Amino acid sequence: MHVILVRHARPEIVVDSPTVADPGLAELGVWQAARLADWLAFEEIDHVVTSPKRRAIETAQAVCDARGLANEVVDDLDEIDRYCHSYYPTEILQTEGRALWDQVVAGNFTEVGWDTPEVFNARITAAWDDLCRRSPGERVLVSCHGGTVRAILASVAGNQQASFRTDYAAISRVQVTLDEDGTPHAHILSVNETGHFDADRTTAGGPMRGAPEMAWPGRRRWITTPR
Repeated sequence: MHVILVRHARPEIVVDSPTVADPGLAELGVWQAARLADWLAFEEIDHVVTSPKRRAIETAQAVCDARGLANEVVDDLDEIDRYCHSYYPTEILQTEGRALWDQVVAGNFTEVGWDTPEVFNARITAAWDDLCRRSPGERVLVSCHGGTVRAILASVAGNQQASFRTDYAAISRVQVTLDEDGTPHAHILSVNETGHFDADRTTAGGPMRGAPEMAWPGRRRWITTPR
């Protein structure tokens, strides 16, 4: 099984929602998801798995639509902040989301709707193992979250402390094989592919060409590349 791990595209900000924060994609995220779908149009994909969050589902929607596939939702592939009532994109969490971040740094995970790192890693590892063992397709797209992708890659690498960069709508690839007794073995093929933002399959286009600009709240600087 060839697994195409995708971090969701750039979502909107949600602050103090009365329910669990579940933002859809921002304008830039819509552009990223479209570039992702165009890039993957050249690849066979026979199954799509997503987390339950809108940002993950919307990122994979065009891929599903182009193939007449319905996404399979796996609840345990949700991010570490699965019950939080605010959502700040990673790159502004420590600034615009400072009050929330301070709670996380203090270890007050439950109070803000986060899993503890131990619970999160165990949940993701179990969900990944289940996916590998049942192998629902030959080429499977998994649209989820930065923390989820990193936890999966760390599990495959055999080092839960390993660190991997995962940009919005970036692709990482894992090849999974099964022993005769059904035991899965996986190895990493690539991490954080972002070429689909700069080119298509036939021509180069330049860095992030055509991406909408965004101004982060409280900042004057305009940027197009989220980090």
